[in-house]
Amino acid sequence: MRRKEREVKELSEILNIVNKCKIIRLGFNDKGKIYIVPVNFGYDVINEKFLFFFHGAKVGRKYELIKQSDYIAYEMDCDYELKEADEACKYSAYYSSIIGDGIVTELKDNEEKKKALNCIMKNATGKEDWNFPKIMLNIVGVFKIEVSNLSCKQNRIK
Repeated sequence: MRRKEREVKELSEILNIVNKCKIIRLGFNDKGKIYIVPVNFGYDVINEKFLFFFHGAKVGRKYELIKQSDYIAYEMDCDYELKEADEACKYSAYYSSIIGDGIVTELKDNEEKKKALNCIMKNATGKEDWNFPKIMLNIVGVFKIEVSNLSCKQNRIK
């Protein structure tokens, strides 16, 4: 990271930023072209390692790309605010962002799927302990990203 003064390393601070983010953008390599898709997400932290969860149909471009490669990149951001100035080149922005990569797998076990879907719903609604009918668990694709690299950056200096 070039701007080391903006790097966020403390897990508690990273968690504060993740909790503000509602969308994660997934980056796939599609035969040499980059495909980016925004999705809702949930997360868990085990032994200071992040796991991100998302769901989607078991058909379509995203699903096919996951089947082709287990490598995925991601980005999320929040706290955007324009920092105005008198000159164009002195404009800037306040922000918080997280980028990284990891290994994506489809969850097959219904109990794992329920846990992941509850994480997604908690991040979206603030509530957990949702019930998911078995028929829905069989239809939906639920995915886990085991984070390999995570870089967190913040510009809040006003």
